Amino acid sequence: MKSRTSTIVAALVAGAASITLAGAADAQAWHYPAFQPPTISTREFTFAVAGGGDYGTAGLAQWREGIGPDTHLAFDVGFDSPSGNSTLFMLGGAIGQRLMRSTQQVPLDLILTGGLYGAFSSDLSYIRVPIGVSVGHRFPLQGGMAITPYVAPRLSVDACVSDCFGTGTNVNVDFDIGADWELNPVLSLRGALTVGKVGALPSKTGFGIGLAFRPEASSARR
Repeated sequence: MKSRTSTIVAALVAGAASITLAGAADAQAWHYPAFQPPTISTREFTFAVAGGGDYGTAGLAQWREGIGPDTHLAFDVGFDSPSGNSTLFMLGGAIGQRLMRSTQQVPLDLILTGGLYGAFSSDLSYIRVPIGVSVGHRFPLQGGMAITPYVAPRLSVDACVSDCFGTGTNVNVDFDIGADWELNPVLSLRGALTVGKVGALPSKTGFGIGLAFRPEASSARR
C-alpha cells in the first residue's frame, strides 16, 4: 500500500511539474483533447467526441501506427461546429517518441510528441504546429483491466491562414488532464479535460471522451 501511494504521489507531482514547464514541452487541429496517453501504439484507432464552449462540438477519428518499438505516427481527421462560424474540417499528423519507461525507481511513462495540423472552413482557418509531452503511470486492476492517469502539456504555434482580424501567428500553452481505462487488451475508454485556446481566441475548458481499438491485440489473442 505504501508503495502504491508513493507511485500515485510521484505521478501527480511529475504531472504538475510538466504543466508548469510546458514551454519546454501532441496536440490537435482545434480545441479538443489529444487523447494521447504516455504509451507508444503498435496499431490503434480512436473515435471520439469533444466540446469546448464557443469552440463547438468536435467528432474525430485518430489512427496511430507504430514504426518502431519506441515510435509511432498519428493521424487525425474530423469535423467541428464552432459557434458563429462554418463547420471546420480538421486534418493533421504527428509523431510520438518514447522518452522514458516506468521503473520502480521512477514510476512514470513519458513520450514526446510533435505534429502539423490544420482546421479549415470558409471563414476561419488555422495551421497549428504543436510540441508536447504526455506523462503518467499505468495501474493494473482486477479482471485484466488497467487505468493510466496522465497529463499532456504542449506548446503550440498557431498561424491564422484566413481573415483573422490581423491576429496573425500566436504561441499558446495548452494541456490535457486525462485517463485511459483499459477494459481489455483490445479496447480502452478515454476521457480528458483540456484547457487552452487556438490562436488569439479566448481560452476555454473543454472535455472529450473516446473509444480506442487495438486490432493487433485482437489478432494476438487468437
